[in-house]
This record gives sequence, C-alpha cells and structure tokens, in this order.
Amino acid sequence: MTQPETGAGTQIMLAEYTALRTEIERRTTVQWNVFALQLASAGAIAGVAISAAGNLALLLLIPLSSYLLGSRYILHDFHVKLIRRYLRDSLAARLSGHLQWEVWRRTELSTPVSRGWFSVTGWNLTQPTRLAFEGVAVLALVAGACAAAYRWWLTPTTWPLLAGAGAGWSLGAVVIVALHRAFERASDL
Repeated sequence: MTQPETGAGTQIMLAEYTALRTEIERRTTVQWNVFALQLASAGAIAGVAISAAGNLALLLLIPLSSYLLGSRYILHDFHVKLIRRYLRDSLAARLSGHLQWEVWRRTELSTPVSRGWFSVTGWNLTQPTRLAFEGVAVLALVAGACAAAYRWWLTPTTWPLLAGAGAGWSLGAVVIVALHRAFERASDL
C-alpha cells in the first residue's frame, strides 16, 4: 500500500511515527517498572525467608517470580524491537528516507564495540538485567538447597516433605532454564 505524496499523507505518517515513538517510551517505562518490581519482590521474599528458619522454603518462590517478571520484561523488549524495525523498514521508506534515527542507530551499534563479558550493552550472562532475573533466581535456588540440606542434616525429615521440597526445587530449576532460553532468544532479535 503506497501513501499519497501529499502533505496530508506525510503528516499522517509523521503522526504515526510520533505515536510509535511514544509507544516505545511507554514500553521502556514498563520494562523499568518490571525490573524494579523484580528487585523489590526478590528482596522481600528473601527477607521473609531468612527471617526464620521455618520460612526458608519461600526462597523457592523467587525463581517463579523471576520467570514471570523476566518474561514480561522480554515481551516488552520484543515489542520495542518490533516497532523499531517497522519504523526503519516500512515507515522511513514511505517517507523517502527522511526518518534516519533507526538506520543511524543500527549502523552505530553494528560497529565493533566492546561487548565482552562485563559489558552492559550485550545480552551475555553477566549483563545486569539478566543478573537481576536469572542470577537472583539461581542464587535463591542454591541458597534454598543449601539451607534445606543443612536443616535436614541436623534434623531428618519425612519423605513427603522431602518430595515436596524436591518438586519445588525442580520446578524452580525448570523455570530458570526456560528464562535463560528466553533471554538467549531475545538476544538474537
């Protein structure tokens, strides 16, 4: 579908551009809120869990909440990238190449820059956003396993409690792997 080469058609496309840039801003704000909620909820859960020895099983909630919130973060990241691609590939072309931000941005980001293990621009395992979701979940799972092993070493437990804890731990491990795979797929977009 081609737009008419009139001033009205250009104004419509510029209004669309403005609306899409506003949508990008809204989604990045939601991403920041999800990130903050992840840190706050993981801290609150961990605080309650370590407040008493009987609450340590609550640590198993952190991988689940990390998966849920991490998936929301990735979903918004996907839509931001989708909007950027539309602006670059469709809208800019219809405006005779006058929208150059997305093309310029992509060119600048494609030049070799340090994206080593401790870079905040890559989606590697030490990237701060991934650490806030995946790292916190793994830490909670390891801490939960260590605390449970220590507690059970001091006081043997019944097999139903052991089976329930094992199932909760296994579910936590599964959702961490799923979250890891989701971040890996998001890095390819």
